[in-house]
Amino acid sequence: MNKKLCCLFGNGVEEIELITPVDILLRCGVDVILVSAHGDVKVNGAHNIKLIADTTIDKIMVSDFDGLILPGGPSSFSLKDDTSVLDLVRSFHGAEKMICAICAAPLILQNAGVLKNVNYCAHPCTYNVLPDVDKNQRVVADRSLITAKGPGAAAEFAFAIIRHLHGESMVSKMKTDLFF
Repeated sequence: MNKKLCCLFGNGVEEIELITPVDILLRCGVDVILVSAHGDVKVNGAHNIKLIADTTIDKIMVSDFDGLILPGGPSSFSLKDDTSVLDLVRSFHGAEKMICAICAAPLILQNAGVLKNVNYCAHPCTYNVLPDVDKNQRVVADRSLITAKGPGAAAEFAFAIIRHLHGESMVSKMKTDLFF
């Protein structure tokens, strides 16, 4: 049975952090459902790329997914205070499902209370806010939490998610297929 992930994003999402992991995950058979954090499936990326989600946050159930992906970018600064987003993150965490966040998206995880007693990394713009952030790593995987530093680590972020879901042999296959 294929793994199924929820990729939640909002207006101002960093497009590379959304598209790169989703594309790589789809290539190895992971179902990724694009979920808008807003009431509309139409979302504007940080660089004005128009994106269309599959559905909206109010229409999904955590039980339908194996994990959650939170791409970063400027959207993280508004989503970190969005009650429905925080409740969704807490639900994934409470169900002990994989949670993945890149760039500034760990701010959302912090506000949801899921960064306690775990190793993680994030974009340098968050260093003054996030306690105990690993400033030296590009990607950190700690149990079912995967974090990455920013757009330049988007492929590595995807490989860490694949490693968690399907193991090292699938990561090697994807790297070969993509000439990485």
